[in-house]
Amino acid sequence: MRRARRAREAARGPCFAEIYRLVRRIPRGRVASYGQIAALCRSNVSARVVGWALAACPPDVPWHRVVDREGRLSIGRRALWLQQLQRDLLRSEGVTFLREDQVAIEAHRWRPRHPPLGGIPARRRSC
Repeated sequence: MRRARRAREAARGPCFAEIYRLVRRIPRGRVASYGQIAALCRSNVSARVVGWALAACPPDVPWHRVVDREGRLSIGRRALWLQQLQRDLLRSEGVTFLREDQVAIEAHRWRPRHPPLGGIPARRRSC
């Protein structure tokens, strides 16, 4: 099963695989911003690329734990039912909301204990 998952992710590209690996590390009840995931990537990607990757992610990636930098559920711009699904999934994990479409990001922000080496790159690019 793991071998098949790795093969599917490799077909999408190494930077998408890295994004999926990072998003899988976000624990229940925590959220991260697209920019935060981009900053943790060694692949030197932008927040927009993180969004593209999550739009095509495998079923085992907890995409709902990634929000915009202000905690807003930006996925609802494409389809309101996706925003409702994201809200329901986050609420089921104990995430609190400031507004109907905005999580209390500072209360629930994921802070990894061991961020990847390399820090935040000086210049962003897409993969």
